[in-house]
Amino acid sequence: MKRWVLAAVACVAAACPDSGGGGSRPNGPSRSGGLKVPLPEGWRASASDDGVLHVRTEGREVMTMEVRPDSALPSSDGLEAAIGEGGGESLGALPLPDGALMRYRVATGAEGVLGVRRVGGRRLLCSSEPAAQQAELKTVAKLCSDAEWSAPQ
Repeated sequence: MKRWVLAAVACVAAACPDSGGGGSRPNGPSRSGGLKVPLPEGWRASASDDGVLHVRTEGREVMTMEVRPDSALPSSDGLEAAIGEGGGESLGALPLPDGALMRYRVATGAEGVLGVRRVGGRRLLCSSEPAAQQAELKTVAKLCSDAEWSAPQ
């Protein structure tokens, strides 16, 4: 059974007008917007000071997720080219209506997942970590595909 975790991600002032400094809020405290990620049982997430969400299982970091201000998304061909420039080999792309996921292999034989997609008018970057095991890559790809943006309240 999956549980939904709401992890706070760095809020850009232009994207979250309520985050401005000073003054009282007449409607009480509001919750910052954040990335909503469906974590499988036993998986944990924590946000670092720089707004990167670190996802772990069994004490190992298996992926990172980062939300950045809106900008153009690279195409599947662009992701594939970036992987090639980094010395990797593309194992195929999964185009999404709002982005793309790419599986790849590096020279050591390890495989990984790289994704970029649009969530809540922002760009979500997802990447598996070298510690991710082969069997976990499918879950990493699913977490990237299923993540949602929760607007501030």
